[in-house]
Amino acid sequence: MARPRIFLSHSSQCTPESGCDCRAYLQALHAHLEDLGCQPVVDSGILNGGDPWYGKVLTELKNCHGMIILLSPHALDSYYVMVEAIVADAERAATDDAFVVLPVTLPGVRRRQLPDSGLGKLNLGRLDMVDWRKQYGPGRPPAKIARTLRPLIERQGSLPYPEVTDFLVGRISDLSDSALEDTAEILGVATFAYARGHSRYAVAQGLLVERPVENVGDSCVMRKAVKHLLPKVRSRDHRQEIVDLVVPFARVPKKAADQLRLVGEGAGDRVALLGSTRKETADMYVRRASENPDSWLVGKPAPRHDAVDFVEGVIAEVRACVLDAIGFGMDHDDDTLRRLLARHEAESGPFTIVLYQPPDTDLLDRLLAAFPRLLFVFAHQQAATARQRKGSVRLAGLTPGQEQDMVITHWEFRKLAAAGE
Repeated sequence: MARPRIFLSHSSQCTPESGCDCRAYLQALHAHLEDLGCQPVVDSGILNGGDPWYGKVLTELKNCHGMIILLSPHALDSYYVMVEAIVADAERAATDDAFVVLPVTLPGVRRRQLPDSGLGKLNLGRLDMVDWRKQYGPGRPPAKIARTLRPLIERQGSLPYPEVTDFLVGRISDLSDSALEDTAEILGVATFAYARGHSRYAVAQGLLVERPVENVGDSCVMRKAVKHLLPKVRSRDHRQEIVDLVVPFARVPKKAADQLRLVGEGAGDRVALLGSTRKETADMYVRRASENPDSWLVGKPAPRHDAVDFVEGVIAEVRACVLDAIGFGMDHDDDTLRRLLARHEAESGPFTIVLYQPPDTDLLDRLLAAFPRLLFVFAHQQAATARQRKGSVRLAGLTPGQEQDMVITHWEFRKLAAAGE
């Protein structure tokens, strides 16, 4: 997973030749950030001889997740440190504090000096600050640095589903601080008072945790949390999206999602068997396996069982389903259809066909011959015990009670989302 990139703003005038030992603090901080799981960024690592400082450094700063300003005696009157700090503070304001700005005073600098320095107009004193005292030396970075960066490290470097988490954070962004804290308490996740943007990420992570129940009707903190927060989300579309994400992540086994994703990304036959009694179950398995704000595209052909050649009827229905979804209803030859499917998969994941029937050897052989790049999910009660084709996967299933509870919860929450407050 990606590590959060932290820009280290410092004065290049702090050199041993100038009688300043601030370079040792810069190097110590660089090593400390790496130990924390961050990727430190300094100007010397991105500038080459003759590079324009302004464009190169500020572009790099925009690609970072935070900045630590090392306030040495030289930095107090540094034009470059001032400009970097201005850009960082603007980024902090624009991201609702998601971009972290942490001023750190080094030995030889006191906070009372800031108002009368070259950085005075930035009013850095309004930000949370850290004092790196001389008695600690470069070898002992203040613990507050790690505490301050911890929410960012969790959010950026340790999220199991970063894109889904970010999406969910956006959908709960209008919740009040009290609603977020109450939801976090229900979910049993920790928040940090000094990091305003962190609570949303903590709640989003808590909502995406797998929370299986033993049987239909069992109590669950996910249900309590969603019932608490959902009416407080203003947008009806956002409420629906929250439900469609949270329920599959909480109820579909992670093992099954990993299995389905593995077969969907494989180069061989793509066949998954899902023992289920409810048609909604396959949708939620695919939604969970997608691990993306946008689910894989799902087609559900409805072949006629009274047709003269049932298998040919299924193939025709599958083809019509694909053409309608990615061919926009136009007729295409087989080569064109394969190219369209390959492009769709590269951009959006495997096109998934759900068939609500037990797998049949002849049907499978002919489907895979006609559509080698489709992912077929056979969702049927008999699929749990049907004979497996070589290369197919039997997905980790739910008990009847667990499946019923998942579907009931989804229905109930969709109704609640549609009603709003």
